[in-house]
Amino acid sequence: MAEDGCESRDWAEMPSDALAVVFGKLRVIDLLTGAELVCRAWRQLAATDPTIWRRVDMNYLRYRLDNKDEAKAMARTAVDRAAGTMEAFSADYFVTDGLLLYISKRASSLKSLHLHLCLNVSNEGMAEAMKGFPQLEELDITICSLHGDLCQSIGKACPQLKCFRLNMIFRDSYGWDDNTEALGIANNMPELRELQLIGSDLINDGLISILDHCLHLETVDIRRCYNIQMDDALESKCARIRNLKLPHDLISDFKYRTNISSSITYSFLPYHLMS
Repeated sequence: MAEDGCESRDWAEMPSDALAVVFGKLRVIDLLTGAELVCRAWRQLAATDPTIWRRVDMNYLRYRLDNKDEAKAMARTAVDRAAGTMEAFSADYFVTDGLLLYISKRASSLKSLHLHLCLNVSNEGMAEAMKGFPQLEELDITICSLHGDLCQSIGKACPQLKCFRLNMIFRDSYGWDDNTEALGIANNMPELRELQLIGSDLINDGLISILDHCLHLETVDIRRCYNIQMDDALESKCARIRNLKLPHDLISDFKYRTNISSSITYSFLPYHLMS
């Protein structure tokens, strides 16, 4: 009995299968700096059961860690412990080319990758890492410093891609005629079901090319794509799309809406994202 008269529990005796389910719902930082330190049995389970690390969410660490190197070390630990079984990885600001390549070489079974506010990932680093994700079905790149012909590299490396999101900081882009991203998608991502291009420099011809080549598309989100002009021809092409969001539609449901600005500068971003 505990000193206060309540029945004490030996948490080390908790069934490992039940504990693994609980651990699998924790964020990486909570598992590595909290739960696994409770006792030897919990530490052993966290270190040796790869199922706990199949889906790793490392978003919002900037609110809890001051050191990006510490966040990257935690990510590598998660990848190592998954032992080739990782299926989903999601992270923000601290991801670099080096970390992405580390994941690519050790997590070829990855099916879902989300990168948000990762300004230290380059086109070249992303293209190289994609070669290690042949089973990838979902890729979300939101407000990262990536652009242009990267879409071609991604499509060629990830033939099973069904969901692609490339959301940009709104570039004050009236007058630009840039179809590079659109043609990369149209010519290399035939299995797409969902496409989100918030803030893209996309123009009508590019969107039409995507619609003509990606015949399985059901959801298209082109909010803040102000170069798009919805004429009769484009409306006819879009008629088959079940879920369509147009350039001037509200973005109130978009998680990173506060990071989108009509300014061409990055002055609205937190300082640590610009450093």
